[in-house]
Amino acid sequence: MMNNRERIGRCLDLLKQGLYPYFEQCMREAYGGQWLSQAEKALSKNATLKRTFEDTLKEDVSVILIIVNKRWEKVFKPHLSYAEKALASELIEVRNKWAHQVSFSTEDTYRALDSMSRLLNAISAAEQETLINQHKQEIFKRLLKEQSRPDPSQISGEESYIRDRLKDLLEKIPFQDARLLQRALTHRSYVFEHPTKTEGDNEQLEFLGDSVLNFLAGDYLYNQYPGRKEGELTTRRSKLVDNYQLADFATGLDLGEWIQLGRGEQLQGGRTKPSLLSNTFEAVIGAYYLDSGIEAVRELINPFFESVDTGTIENSIIDRQNLTNVKGLLQEWAQTQNLPIPEYVLVDEMGNDHEKTFEVQVIINGEFYGEGTGKKKKEAEKQAAIDALRRLGLL
Repeated sequence: MMNNRERIGRCLDLLKQGLYPYFEQCMREAYGGQWLSQAEKALSKNATLKRTFEDTLKEDVSVILIIVNKRWEKVFKPHLSYAEKALASELIEVRNKWAHQVSFSTEDTYRALDSMSRLLNAISAAEQETLINQHKQEIFKRLLKEQSRPDPSQISGEESYIRDRLKDLLEKIPFQDARLLQRALTHRSYVFEHPTKTEGDNEQLEFLGDSVLNFLAGDYLYNQYPGRKEGELTTRRSKLVDNYQLADFATGLDLGEWIQLGRGEQLQGGRTKPSLLSNTFEAVIGAYYLDSGIEAVRELINPFFESVDTGTIENSIIDRQNLTNVKGLLQEWAQTQNLPIPEYVLVDEMGNDHEKTFEVQVIINGEFYGEGTGKKKKEAEKQAAIDALRRLGLL
């Protein structure tokens, strides 16, 4: 595996490849056939070159960057902003440190690669920019891992206990602050039974995670399906982040094993309940966003998105744009199977009198078929019907 200095060297070569044609073009526009001699005049008279100037120009990116600064007013100012001039100055220093065998921290390496990428973007050197961005992503992953390793001297006894208890899950999601993860895994039923043992439940984090997931799902689909209409992308996004799908994601992380539940909720099968798993997954995403930022969450969630075949929406038996009578559709299905009419059972009421959330299960012939939540009972019943239709493969 490349160390940071080797990666800087590789990317300086890419910078040179992308920058030289642009540099030559701008110099020719300004000086015509005299561009090479004008470039050489821009260097200090004390500069010693081991090769011919033209060969040096093609091989040493720092020479190009120095001349960009020296010939800024006449040649490059009409094409670039002062921000790009500052990037050129910064990268001269990076190259000099690299040439003098200075070691680079992961954070310094990421900053250097980001500056190279931005300069290449400004001159439309797309091929080299893409390759440097690939290196940048590798460094970003390494940076996240380094940042997620807490200083043992800074870990409190409580934090140490949490890290030990959640060790396996922390290997999958490298939280810097394990207390945030524990909060995300704490259901309100646990807080009710153990009010002095927690910092609160996960409902606020769930709210935040819902927003983060919707944004990242939209971003993923925008890049995955360029040119598609808004309505189609909205439908695909709803499939990526619906409760049933998020419950699958939670199962993939074994979140049910780690959730802190009250005894009553455990006895009712809370660790495998799709709505509870879905809510907990949202809370974990919200907590991870607060802990490590949006790019870390994107790194975690995109493989889950990739595992979902959103393309099946075109082949759904039921048009997802017309879900106004899902209870009727479920009833029609039950009748075709010679089953009794679906029964909607209220299993839980959450919140105060002014802001309640209802949880409903749909039962057919004594068997569980789906569940849903909503601010009104009718909405919860509708969501339960949608869940049942999805489980049956009809949606």
